[in-house]
Amino acid sequence: MTKKTISIFGSTGSVGTTTLNILRENKEIFDVKILTGYKNIDDLALLANEFNVEAICFANESDLEKVKNKINYDEVEYFIGDDGLLECAKVSVDIVIAGIVGLAGLPPLLESIKSSKKVCIANKECFVSAGSLIMNEANKYKTQILPLDSEHSAIFQILENTNNTVKDIFLTASGGPFYKYSNDELLKVKVDDAIKNPNWVMGKKISVDSATLMNKGLEIIEAKHLFNLDENQIKVVIHRQSIAHGIVSFEDNTFLAAFGYPDMTHPVKYAIFYPNNYNNKSQKMNVESLNNLSFEAVNEEEHKALKLVRSVLKGDDKEKCIILNSSNEVAVKAFLDKKIKFIDILVVVEESIEYVSKLLGSETINYSDNLDNILYLDNLTRQKTEELIKLKI
Repeated sequence: MTKKTISIFGSTGSVGTTTLNILRENKEIFDVKILTGYKNIDDLALLANEFNVEAICFANESDLEKVKNKINYDEVEYFIGDDGLLECAKVSVDIVIAGIVGLAGLPPLLESIKSSKKVCIANKECFVSAGSLIMNEANKYKTQILPLDSEHSAIFQILENTNNTVKDIFLTASGGPFYKYSNDELLKVKVDDAIKNPNWVMGKKISVDSATLMNKGLEIIEAKHLFNLDENQIKVVIHRQSIAHGIVSFEDNTFLAAFGYPDMTHPVKYAIFYPNNYNNKSQKMNVESLNNLSFEAVNEEEHKALKLVRSVLKGDDKEKCIILNSSNEVAVKAFLDKKIKFIDILVVVEESIEYVSKLLGSETINYSDNLDNILYLDNLTRQKTEELIKLKI
């Protein structure tokens, strides 16, 4: 049997680690060609040796000799920085894992869509800022897009197995570690508190987004593009147990839901094996696991992140989606760096949307289908958000 070739962008992160754990168990099926690892060169070198990859990419040219000394075979190419990521993305493989966090992953993602036929996306920030561009390019090059988020994977799986007419979809949220906290309690939140999700093991940025509920807001925008839905068809429910990952209601008043333990193994495995079935030995659920599940409607007026996202979507302002995403990335980093308080994150995002939108004025620039324009606005937003943060320090 011919092995399926695979490239992993963000191989040392949470999604990359999950993917590689799956591939270790299926080496007779998959052949890893390319790994990227940004600044985590020690782990990247270990993985390159283990999987005998053809090429690796990392951030800094100053690390080249150090990396070469760690690689124990000769037949490997070395790529550096953003240009290196693009070169890696030009390599045609059967499956691409797009796991780079943030908008930095957008250029290689778009290049991968041109060169490969199945791209599995964990990066919701790219969908938020460039969802129309991603889907248009995928349609143009006939590339299949598969979501790796547990919620979007669940919705995808449900829709794959029915021809019924969709009424609404429901994205489930654990509520994060500060569920029903008062403002006084939120003022005291520390970084270590915010990066501990009650159910999931995730990276720092997405953990903070989960705590603010911005993660769910970004997922609303992602779902709009992935499933071609109106934003008012996409609902959020608090589901503290994180067992139901997605629910769909249909026009005939029936519901379908996808259940599983809070573990990224299943959505990643589903995507890389799709359209074939696989044996999921890691998630043996029984019906008793569905006892005592709770679902709570969200009052979005009480959650600033969801309120901001709905406002942006209702205005149909593509540039505001970019501003929201980029300012949130900067604000979360500032919190993780202990420059601002947890409660300031969404205040900074809201102020950035207003500030940068005013700077743009009545400009008529295409921010939905032009990569250069998207990156220009991303860069402008990051600069102006940093300025706003300095005023708060």
